[in-house]
Amino acid sequence: MKITFAFLLYLVSYCAWAQNTMEPTDYDALVIYKVTDDKGVPEQGAIVKVESILDKSLKTDTTDLEGIAEILLKKGTSHKIVVEKQALKFDFGQFDIPKQDGKLTMEENLQIQVVTNYKKIYNLKIHFAPNRAELYEAAKKEIDKLAEEMKKNPAMKIEIAGHTDNVGDANINLQVSQKRASAIKTYLVEKGISEKRMIAKGYGKTAPVGDNNTEEGRSRNRRIEIRML
Repeated sequence: MKITFAFLLYLVSYCAWAQNTMEPTDYDALVIYKVTDDKGVPEQGAIVKVESILDKSLKTDTTDLEGIAEILLKKGTSHKIVVEKQALKFDFGQFDIPKQDGKLTMEENLQIQVVTNYKKIYNLKIHFAPNRAELYEAAKKEIDKLAEEMKKNPAMKIEIAGHTDNVGDANINLQVSQKRASAIKTYLVEKGISEKRMIAKGYGKTAPVGDNNTEEGRSRNRRIEIRML
């Protein structure tokens, strides 16, 4: 049986997810929060804060590559929910956990909009190996130019947007695009650029600029955009 690299990557990602997943108990419900933008693209690195109405205790979790945060909350309690990202706060009001027998898992979708417009968008001229996020020396030289530009313009803030074509599993594409954007952000931080000046976000195949039915179009879609905020 032939096993593709994409399948192996998916299997590793799934196993890691399965090992880290919380479990509900007889007393606590597991609440799975999925944080996305207005188009349903996951928001990694968003902080979900859940404050008890009764005793003001606070529980938090940070969203993963898929925009997921998981928190155990006592049954029969009420909470206030706030999501924070890039110094912005999004208030989702009160959320009640029903009091019922048995193990309870709940899912809540939380939609936020961190960026509403961009001053300028351009493609960073770098390439990655298929399904990989490692930066080659040629890529680092291009990112070095961006770092120098940001040092010269200390007010400059950017979103690093990763995109793929539509070939392969959509969830894997989304994760790969996020990892690539995050790798560039991490490198820029190492070069002295403040993390607060950057957003790294993977869009997977959701924002094509070319025709995915042609190789030329797919090539255009496999890109890293630098979006000036």
